[in-house]
Amino acid sequence: MKKERVTQDQFKKICERLIDGESLTRICKSDEFPHYRTVLRHINDNEKAHDDYRRARAFQAEVLRDEIVDIVIQPLPTDPKLAMAEVQRRRLEVEQKDKYVRQLAPLGLRNRPEDQGDKKFNGTITLKWDESPA
Repeated sequence: MKKERVTQDQFKKICERLIDGESLTRICKSDEFPHYRTVLRHINDNEKAHDDYRRARAFQAEVLRDEIVDIVIQPLPTDPKLAMAEVQRRRLEVEQKDKYVRQLAPLGLRNRPEDQGDKKFNGTITLKWDESPA
């Protein structure tokens, strides 16, 4: 029997740290975990690991959404110049996090279309007529 590339315990810890907002590459720099490429191969080869990874990334997106709200509601400095600089810095940070959130979980936390509310989905409709002789 082949030795596991990534143990279940290691993978569980990796997923927990992903949820906390850490990147996979940063997590895997620790001696406690295998190289990030090994983890990605494990995710690719193991269906349960893939599902757990996708779920962890969706939860990570939820945490990032909360961080975006926190960034937006923080009070600004009283100095007008510092306030303008801070607004620009926050705008960049929020835009980047928002883009990343949309990539992580485009269908929401449960990764299902019904989580999208009133959004419409494109599909294909095929109409067919039987030609009858006149």
